[in-house]
Amino acid sequence: MTGSAVAQVQQPQQQQPQQQQPAQADSITDTELEKFADVTTESQKVQQKMRDEVDSMLAEQDMEMERFQKIMMSKRNPQMADSVEVSAEEEETMEAIQPKLMEMQQKSQQEMVSIIQDNDLQPQRFQQIMQAVRTNPDVMKRFQEITATGNGGNGPQN
Repeated sequence: MTGSAVAQVQQPQQQQPQQQQPAQADSITDTELEKFADVTTESQKVQQKMRDEVDSMLAEQDMEMERFQKIMMSKRNPQMADSVEVSAEEEETMEAIQPKLMEMQQKSQQEMVSIIQDNDLQPQRFQQIMQAVRTNPDVMKRFQEITATGNGGNGPQN
């Protein structure tokens, strides 16, 4: 549940269009997939940390995660705006936490870029590999084999 809240918070701040060409399956090396696996593992830790921070912030404001998610969805989706009544107190809470959420998001994005670069990838190449893993069954299979053997950049390189 918190993952979708984090994703909901993250979506509006995305500034770069996702119009990158997917990488060809044969252009992605096993070494790149190993690096991608390392980045994925490290990024999950960053995402979990952010979810924990959001949970903590919401708890301080006495707001349930489910309610927070409903309000966020209603703010983003004009068709839902009228279906969710937001009290004045909830509106104040949302206004109070919004700057903190944006700051957390920016920090998280910076950490992600650092993780990608620390693993000798560029953000654009990382996006291309991610697209290929999601859409190309051959690349997905190779990625799954690498992650199943635990070779995420720490084992012998092919």
